[in-house]
Amino acid sequence: MELQNEMLAKVDEVRKRKKVTYEAAKNALDQSGNDVLEAVIYLENMKEERFDEIRDYKDKTVESIRKTTSEMVDFSYKGQSVEAPLPVVAIGTLLLARKPKILLGALGALFLFGVDVKVKSDHREIELTKPLRAKFFGMANAFGLSKVSVSRKMDDFTSKIHFRKEEKQEDDFGGYFSSDLY
Repeated sequence: MELQNEMLAKVDEVRKRKKVTYEAAKNALDQSGNDVLEAVIYLENMKEERFDEIRDYKDKTVESIRKTTSEMVDFSYKGQSVEAPLPVVAIGTLLLARKPKILLGALGALFLFGVDVKVKSDHREIELTKPLRAKFFGMANAFGLSKVSVSRKMDDFTSKIHFRKEEKQEDDFGGYFSSDLY
């Protein structure tokens, strides 16, 4: 019983000095031959090793972010262009991946409306949508459709899509879904 009380006192002393759990304090005492000072030193060394691993991970992460922030994604449409950092676009795409229908709709809209997407870095530029569009028109030609007819159909489709109602336009549903009824 006295041996257990002595061990508990040592564990309490290690815990008081290093703010660790009972289990970690007992393991440190076991590793150091039940010497309180050696156990405290052992725990300090363990903490330094963990901090070194965390510092290495942090340094690698910061270096990776620095490399990728020099890369920009350029969205251009009819002479107007918007640039966004690659990590922002990647995170946005990952967030949209949780809603596949929205992601596919956004990608389809980029493709159908003719938005050119390029990844730019200091010394290179990668086209993303132009090669896909070329493949699409190549497949259409293989099925006997000409580039002009496919472009015309895509233009007709995009002109039918409108996101806002013109001021002079009347309600298509004859007021059945207007807010005035409810």
